[in-house]
Amino acid sequence: MKTEDFICQWMNEQQLVLQRSTYEALTIYVYRHILPYITERCPELSQISAATLQSYVLDKLHNGRIDGKGGLSPVSVRKHLSVIKQMLDEAVRLGYIPVNPAFSVKMPRNRDVHERMVFLTAEEAQKMLDALKDTKIYPAVVLALYYGLRRSEVLGLRWSAVDFERDTITICHTVVKSLTVEAKDTTKTSTSRRAFQLLPEVKKMLLSFRGDKVESDYLFVNEDGKVLRPDCLTRTFQRGLKRAGLPRMRFHDLRHTTASVLFDSGWSLEDVKNWLGHADIETTSNIYLHYGRDRKILLADELSGMFRI
Repeated sequence: MKTEDFICQWMNEQQLVLQRSTYEALTIYVYRHILPYITERCPELSQISAATLQSYVLDKLHNGRIDGKGGLSPVSVRKHLSVIKQMLDEAVRLGYIPVNPAFSVKMPRNRDVHERMVFLTAEEAQKMLDALKDTKIYPAVVLALYYGLRRSEVLGLRWSAVDFERDTITICHTVVKSLTVEAKDTTKTSTSRRAFQLLPEVKKMLLSFRGDKVESDYLFVNEDGKVLRPDCLTRTFQRGLKRAGLPRMRFHDLRHTTASVLFDSGWSLEDVKNWLGHADIETTSNIYLHYGRDRKILLADELSGMFRI
């Protein structure tokens, strides 16, 4: 079977079962990266080998950006590899190939390949908040930092989800963008749908931020009252960091910072998992948490005096 025919067939099937935003993200991976590279080297599906896919991984890590300015992040390449594995699993199930060669492919352990993941300490995060205090995105940054919200969850917040009498804020709506902007009454996973206690300082900030606004139920909107686009929030955030003389980071890195700060302050892995709304604790452990200096000091204090020496 022709490789291109199979990939297009698989994509048509995915369009029927995936949410639109998920499918649109998948089209970027497949049609911009995976399909051109693999079909050029392996016109026939049976020609795809572990060696070909391993070379794909290395190429994307070093030269994968569409604009030609270097490689993709290891996180992105892992997503590509996951898509390839799913795709070829279906080829095995249908009997087109005997085994899935993608399962022999490894991500390289290379000191020159770093994860694009930023963890701020509590002190660094405070410096960032102070620097962004007078910007229009300050409330969005505060909410993301306190509650570990994804960008889609921040932009999906509506005033109807904030209960100022019961002091709760509920995450139940998202605004996402792949090729198009989409607002939906769903979250990334079922565990992502969660409610938080409205902390006093956050409540005070939100009441001040709301003022007499009535033009939209969404918290974060443009001048015309339409919900703020995800890419606009990211650009505004990065411009604010630059003006403040702070290092460049993604908006999503605020979520990493929340996890890191909570863990360093003594929260258990399970508590951090529930706060962030992860589906399983392995995600929390493998992706978001690292042993920062504050956490090591806390552990050292607990160990001190354990033995008589």
